[in-house]
Amino acid sequence: MKPFYFTLVLMLAAPLAAEELSKEDYLKEINKAFSRFYEATNGKTLSARIEALEELSVEYKDNQAVLDVLLQERGFAFSFMGNHQQALYAFDQRQRNSEELNTAVKELEMRDAVKAISQAADSYQVVMINEAHHVTQHRVLTYRLLKRLWDKGFRYLALEGLAQDAEDKLSKSYVHETSGYFTNEPLFANLVLYARQLGFQLVSYDYGSDIGTGTEARERSAVKNLREKVFDNEPDAKMVIHVGYSHINEDGWLAHYLKEALQLDPLTVNQTDFTERSHKRHEPESYTWLIENHDFDTPVVLTDNEGAFWSPTPEEYDVTVVWPRTEYSLNRPNWARLDQELIPVNLDWCELNFPCAVEVYRMGEEEEVPADRIIITESSTPIGIFISESSQLVKVTDSQGNLINTVTVPLKESD
Repeated sequence: MKPFYFTLVLMLAAPLAAEELSKEDYLKEINKAFSRFYEATNGKTLSARIEALEELSVEYKDNQAVLDVLLQERGFAFSFMGNHQQALYAFDQRQRNSEELNTAVKELEMRDAVKAISQAADSYQVVMINEAHHVTQHRVLTYRLLKRLWDKGFRYLALEGLAQDAEDKLSKSYVHETSGYFTNEPLFANLVLYARQLGFQLVSYDYGSDIGTGTEARERSAVKNLREKVFDNEPDAKMVIHVGYSHINEDGWLAHYLKEALQLDPLTVNQTDFTERSHKRHEPESYTWLIENHDFDTPVVLTDNEGAFWSPTPEEYDVTVVWPRTEYSLNRPNWARLDQELIPVNLDWCELNFPCAVEVYRMGEEEEVPADRIIITESSTPIGIFISESSQLVKVTDSQGNLINTVTVPLKESD
């Protein structure tokens, strides 16, 4: 389990409890909590981060503003650990507005999301797809779309998760830990590598503003970076932009300022509104209704009876994507497989050191982001890892990051 270097990622939308505090007091409380978190976990492993976050969550249980951000960070950490269920659960403990049934969904139809979005892309120069940063599943949709969009002339993939100018230093064989924050999560790293294998030119764009503070300054700076890196020299370039949360919003966020600056209308795809949660009781009512009244096993888009994309807020985004509830094999989400082979972890690899990290590598370089990662907390739980022809080297480390075992795992022989 490698050390993880601390990076605080705050949602742009402040927790609801923060409304009861002044902005200054809110930030003061957040900084106080995370100064201590930083001291306790910087340079330590994911397991150490979770332990520190749990201790702080108990201490700040009566301070909802701080607790919400701590829970957000727990969700991110669990997603990096390969624990989808716990990532969802952490976010479900945060304060949320109630999400009542939108009765319009009862009249809607469903189409396969990958097919429908790739077909619609014929009419667009820019396709924007969002994710919830703790839901690694959302990276899979972009992964599945890339080949189809490449075949339609899309040549650029802009990623909110890339560090400034990281595209200039990307290896063709693996993703380096310094490439970004969320790119340290294996599914995101797989997305980056697959895009490069297809031939996409990656673009970083979201790395601070020199024109002020706040959402507008951030978004205008992002558009400026995209123009300078791509559109000023190639005005007809076709681009996929993978963003977090509300940046696809055509009413005051990145999509809006991109539309304004380039005089184009992006296709905006939302995966974060009608989503799976850790338990049915936390789900948006519209999501629960769709799951219980339709039978589907791949991500779908919602359409009206004439086949047009439906959005509950069409002034904000164009396309609503709904994923089915996650099904698991060997305690791993089936959607995370990415055409790889799932094999059971030999718990003897951990040599009774729990929690232990089991990570699968392509090259085995010192600062390489693994192709798969899972943290095993107890010896009684069967769990699997994903391997492929290009990633079969397994490294096992303890909670302090010390190497316990290195194993090369063969693929099953083809019949």
